[in-house]
Amino acid sequence: MLGKTAICLLVLCIFLCGCSTTLPEKTGSVKVTSSPSAAEVYFDNEYRGTTPATINAVPAGNYTVEIRQRGYENWSESIGVITAGTVNISASLKPVMTPLPTTVPVTTQTTMKKEVPQIHVDGYWTYPAVRSYSSPIPLFVHAEGANVGSADAREVTSSANLYYNDQQVCWIKIYFGTIKAGGHATKDTMMFCPLPGGADDHDLVIKFENVVVTP
Repeated sequence: MLGKTAICLLVLCIFLCGCSTTLPEKTGSVKVTSSPSAAEVYFDNEYRGTTPATINAVPAGNYTVEIRQRGYENWSESIGVITAGTVNISASLKPVMTPLPTTVPVTTQTTMKKEVPQIHVDGYWTYPAVRSYSSPIPLFVHAEGANVGSADAREVTSSANLYYNDQQVCWIKIYFGTIKAGGHATKDTMMFCPLPGGADDHDLVIKFENVVVTP
């Protein structure tokens, strides 16, 4: 009787030991590579190292793998892990396209300097060799015109105005004709002026005014 009891207890112990053994967990693995490598791997938003990387003992189920690399667009993919299986992920990262600055061509507008004549007129007055005391009194006028511009002057005229005590007493038109660029012309003519009685020669001033230039 005692022997049967011992055998029953032994069988019961063996059964209980077998029941307490933990069943193996259903897991798989994930291998991640990328181009370029050394990219950060996030497994369901949890950092898991850099590529190439192997994530072991992953419980079977669905996950999201994200790969990040500075200067490249983030890459992500949803995967399913099965028991004793290996999921291979190979990501080709795309560089972030930086827009080039827009260069607006600058158009330099060249303004051609117009060539124009520039006329300077000067001269003097004097009495003729034989001075007359009749009225109006004849006066000798010497005028000089110089073209300091860059274009020819087809026709140049001026007026020689005689002033006495700042009052104009007479005038005459001077015609120079054509004066080429860099050239000059002279004109001698007679002017008849009704000078006031007792006029002092030092108070007589001639001015060349009203210069008209036809290019």
